[in-house]
Amino acid sequence: MKLERIFVCKQGGIGDVVLLTPLLASLKKKYPHIKISLMTFPNAVDAVKGLPFIDEIFSYDKKNDNIWKYIYKIWKYDAALLFDLQYRPAILAFLAGIPIRIGIQHKRGLWLTHSVPWELSMDHRYEPYVFADMLGKKLGIELPQTELDTLYFAKPTQADEQVVATLFAEHGLTGNQPYVTCSPITAFHLKDWPPDYWRQLFQKVYDQYKLPVVIFGSAENGHLWNFPGAINVCGKTTLLQAASIIQHATLLINSCSLPIHIAAAFGTPCVALYGYSDYKRWAPKKNCVVVSANLPCSPCDGYVGSRCQDAQCMQQITVDDVFVACSKFL
Repeated sequence: MKLERIFVCKQGGIGDVVLLTPLLASLKKKYPHIKISLMTFPNAVDAVKGLPFIDEIFSYDKKNDNIWKYIYKIWKYDAALLFDLQYRPAILAFLAGIPIRIGIQHKRGLWLTHSVPWELSMDHRYEPYVFADMLGKKLGIELPQTELDTLYFAKPTQADEQVVATLFAEHGLTGNQPYVTCSPITAFHLKDWPPDYWRQLFQKVYDQYKLPVVIFGSAENGHLWNFPGAINVCGKTTLLQAASIIQHATLLINSCSLPIHIAAAFGTPCVALYGYSDYKRWAPKKNCVVVSANLPCSPCDGYVGSRCQDAQCMQQITVDDVFVACSKFL
């Protein structure tokens, strides 16, 4: 089978796109001549822009972009690898005359040539391994699992680094002074640890180790983090500036969301809180300690989804449990 141009699509959260990067890097290493074109939502472009194993990025906004423009761009590509559950990319690949179209079946099997039925085990395996299995089973392309444990993220620019340095200086944090960091509120409430627990943890870290806690994220929740020992930059950073904060931190402490994957990409130690979502599928494979209450009902965020509205799995993680995990790094 001769493959020279591959259309790859991953539309979803930014963290989902970052989890695709090891597969693309490994694929490019194995077949350096292949052109890889990645389609994703506009919010994820900065996360992967400039990565050497991605030749072209399509920033697709379904509300504003004309689908025919992209059909022209990928016309008669050799294969389409569709690593999400969206209808539109599958139809786009079909209309572009791409002869090999691989993806999770979902309800779009009509548009795929190599349809992969979802299996329960996929909910409990590291996401890059699931992607690699799809290539192995449908194209016979075997990628080393050891290469799939390393994530990649775009490098912050010098200007980004300067913005962060200025923000830190405003709070008295200068030079190479160590700090821990956290983005406490995620994009989905069932993954969140109670704010009061976070405050107690930050205070314990500051009292025990004299380490300030740099808190970033949405400005909407910034008012929750104004207390001694906290450096609150909520609403003041871009994606790459937040990445810079994580890159240079002594430790990231976070529940399941994008910052954990950024930490993995830069090799920053991480303490990760899991309950609703499965750490076996989402947590970094290196330099990460997972904390979970291990309730019988969790995790419950799989392919079918959950009706849970009361995340006891997160609320029953204790401050002491997380602090002990942090102490392993601090």
